[in-house]
Amino acid sequence: MTPNTGNETDASAPRFDGLRALFINTTLKRSPETSHTEGLIRLSSQIMRRHGVVVGELRAVDHDIATGV
Repeated sequence: MTPNTGNETDASAPRFDGLRALFINTTLKRSPETSHTEGLIRLSSQIMRRHGVVVGELRAVDHDIATGV
């Protein structure tokens, strides 16, 4: 990737089609309680989706994940 100079057109903008990202939200608040981390993930996800990335989110506290794993 090259630095963004602000002069790029849509045709020359980098694309990340085919990439997938998973955000793991490690907040201590259970769903559906609002989490500040969720807001940050939402903003980052929107940017990634605009560039063709498939994005998912997992809230760790809502799953039975063993400590230390």
